[in-house]
Amino acid sequence: MSQLGVALVSAGSALSGATIAGLFTLLKGRQESRERVADREEQRRHRRLDARRTAYVTFLKEVSLTADACQRMLDVVVPEETETWQTIGSGVADSFGRLFHAKLEVEMVGPPVMAAQAERVLEQTTTLVEECEEAYERHGSYVRESGNTDPVLIRELVEYTPRLVNRLNVQRDRFVRAARVQLDGDVNEVPAEVLGSYIGALGYSASRSDGPQSG
Repeated sequence: MSQLGVALVSAGSALSGATIAGLFTLLKGRQESRERVADREEQRRHRRLDARRTAYVTFLKEVSLTADACQRMLDVVVPEETETWQTIGSGVADSFGRLFHAKLEVEMVGPPVMAAQAERVLEQTTTLVEECEEAYERHGSYVRESGNTDPVLIRELVEYTPRLVNRLNVQRDRFVRAARVQLDGDVNEVPAEVLGSYIGALGYSASRSDGPQSG
């Protein structure tokens, strides 16, 4: 082989070696880039999971505190000259305000199915308080008109108290079960095709049929 041929072969080998080395470097860089992206995604996933766990636990804590306040309200004896609805319901109002803010936190961290279930809990709490307030006002009118001041518990004035309390507890339990699904599985958003049936399974579609019924 001539010197020119040897030079060309040598140059070609060097070029091939450089090309292969560059290819491996490129592939390695892409792999490292994918790994960094995957790490960042996993970190975001864990941050989202932590945020949801914190919001769910805070909401459940406020539900319990509000339920306790409702129980104390139901145990108030009326009529009392020093008692007004503002004093009777003040503890519930404070707890309800914190519960509302906790519900907003759940809405912020998602997913929508948890926001829907948190709304159901809030609705049941609102219904219980409103029924108690209406019963208190009816009893006040009765006392003024009849002059009968026999003491009575507020819970005895609300015809559907056990049912209302039970529905609040049911919705709280449903929230717990839904939260476990979110925290034990993938924390990404619930797929749109699943969301409708999932909310229906939680009872959200029946939100307008849960009010007190006669009989």
